[in-house]
Amino acid sequence: MKSGDPEVGDFVAFRSQDNEATACVILWDEHSHRRQGISQIIVDANAQPMIIEELCGLRVVRYSRDGCVAVVSTGALACGFGMEIIRDLKAKGFKAIAYEDGTESWPIRTKCLPLLAGAVQLLDSSKQTFPRDLCEAIEGIVRIETQKRRDADKVKATMRALGLIGESAEMMTVFLAAIRFSAVSDLPVLISGETGTGKEALARAVHSLDPKRNQGPFVPVNCGAISRALVESEFFGHRRGAFTGAERERKGLIRSAEGGVLFLDEIAELDLSLQSRLLRVLQENRVLSVGEDREVDVSVRVLAATNRDLEQMIEQYKFRADLFHRLNVLSISIPPLRERPEDLAPLVEHFLQKCRSLTIQAPKAVDADFIEALRQIELPGNVRQLENLIRQAVVRKASDLPLSLSDLPEEIFRQLLKPNESPVTNKLTADLFDSETFISSFVGVLEANDWNLKRSLERCERQALAAAMKRTHGNQSEVARLLGITSRSVYNKVHKYQLKT
Repeated sequence: MKSGDPEVGDFVAFRSQDNEATACVILWDEHSHRRQGISQIIVDANAQPMIIEELCGLRVVRYSRDGCVAVVSTGALACGFGMEIIRDLKAKGFKAIAYEDGTESWPIRTKCLPLLAGAVQLLDSSKQTFPRDLCEAIEGIVRIETQKRRDADKVKATMRALGLIGESAEMMTVFLAAIRFSAVSDLPVLISGETGTGKEALARAVHSLDPKRNQGPFVPVNCGAISRALVESEFFGHRRGAFTGAERERKGLIRSAEGGVLFLDEIAELDLSLQSRLLRVLQENRVLSVGEDREVDVSVRVLAATNRDLEQMIEQYKFRADLFHRLNVLSISIPPLRERPEDLAPLVEHFLQKCRSLTIQAPKAVDADFIEALRQIELPGNVRQLENLIRQAVVRKASDLPLSLSDLPEEIFRQLLKPNESPVTNKLTADLFDSETFISSFVGVLEANDWNLKRSLERCERQALAAAMKRTHGNQSEVARLLGITSRSVYNKVHKYQLKT
């Protein structure tokens, strides 16, 4: 790292006259004589250069709102050194601009290398127009990324107002889908996700943003909680005297949602016979109440949610394929909390604010250990479980001091102290790696790669990833969980090794 520059891994936001943060641009070039010139071009592009002189500095640098661009010399293409740097920066989220002297005369195959590694542009630094080209490239990326951030901030603010909190790229995808789908007022939406991920909250957001139906009712139905004996009457309504006990006419849940949204939670719990009748409602927009002879027109948007694999249920003849395809016109999958750790801290802050009315002296902050402890434990109940933990901690707290590790319940401490593997597992693992068979196999890998450690380890990583993909049937989220890495890492490695998904 260049002396006097910001600390490695941190970006400094420099303010211009219009109070906009000036972008910080990473610069890597192994040739020291070129760095000063490239740095000046970055300054001319109204950005602040951050020169990385040592690889260790490059490894720990982090993407941020004000630091999203990297300018990288491709270096020695033969050894792939520059390509590895570009790949690493891309994996962190940076937009990398690659350059080198004489790139215009490179063969097409060679020009493809930095682009395949993840560079967004390849420039020839020996051309007279290079300063202008690089300046325009930096300004273009910063302009686009700034607009993306503004749009993302608007989306997050909109969803926060509706009670949905998220900072991760995964939740931004969910939010954007919800906003897009809300505008298509007459199409059903299928929302999938584990227990406690916020499926009903998302359905309510779609209803609130629906320009045609937001003034109509939102009728939530727990499909697993309705009595099987009364389910037809509950959904479709009944005429007075249609059966014993029908002392008055009942509209039913579907007609109660007229002009608005019917939210079918736990749709997988619906009886097969009822599934066929619901399918007809979706196809014809008409309802036949119990005891009636004529169908009645309805204008209802159906949103459905499930924490189960409906396609697997179809194979097991437990869910109708035609109903699935009718509901799955638009679909949103909410990732579990463990796959979006960036959302943990903002969710904790949000729930803390919600809980301040519970006690006279409610905590106003959370310390780092509290959040780190939550990050390290299993939360199978996802966001719902997290909210319950915060509520319990706030009620137990006897002061307005920040929530700390000591405010968590005992079962959390037990989880944190639980060893990752049992002694038996550790012994079996040790025996496996010490065995002659394993050593012989790894020697074979080393010999196949001319005893190059980096290539040998990459070969092993590729095989491990391929095995995990096979076990999870290509589900990259499950691969990430299985291997203990992020979904983004899985995505990057799948493309790096050109594995079939």
